[in-house]
Amino acid sequence: MKQKTLRVFEVEDFEKLKNIIKTKYPLIKNHYFLLKEKNEEIEELLKRNNLNYFIQNGEIFTSEKEKIEEIKVIEKEKLIIQPCRTKIYDKIIRSGEEIEGKGHFVFLQRINAGAKLNIEGSLEILDENEGLIIFNGDYLLINKNKGTVIFNGEDIGKVEQMSVFTEKIRRALK
Repeated sequence: MKQKTLRVFEVEDFEKLKNIIKTKYPLIKNHYFLLKEKNEEIEELLKRNNLNYFIQNGEIFTSEKEKIEEIKVIEKEKLIIQPCRTKIYDKIIRSGEEIEGKGHFVFLQRINAGAKLNIEGSLEILDENEGLIIFNGDYLLINKNKGTVIFNGEDIGKVEQMSVFTEKIRRALK
């Protein structure tokens, strides 16, 4: 047994119902209508428009269209768990340190002068860079760059303004 949620409109006023069918049919065509009591005029209008209805404590009308169509239930997507390839460094990378690798790298603190990064993938430096970065990959984001950056074989150089730096990266990609 499965639980389903139905959207139901309670019908009380024939004139309002006619107006709603006329103006909002695409929005209501897959909903049900609840009649509190038998009303031939309303039932005829709903049948003519192939709208589903039921009478409280009474009969149910389902259009032929509704009977023929399959009900498609979308099950929850399967969760695929993959190991995280993002490496996060929450420390200052000091002079003399070298970091090499593939994947997504995030540096939360500064890269000091004399430090070297050799990365393939994507790289984010959220603080200041004064070191040497050799980068071949998808994208590079640096908050403030005073070091040397070689991006996909092109020397970007030392740039302090991010807008100028971004423009140099665009030119290097062409």
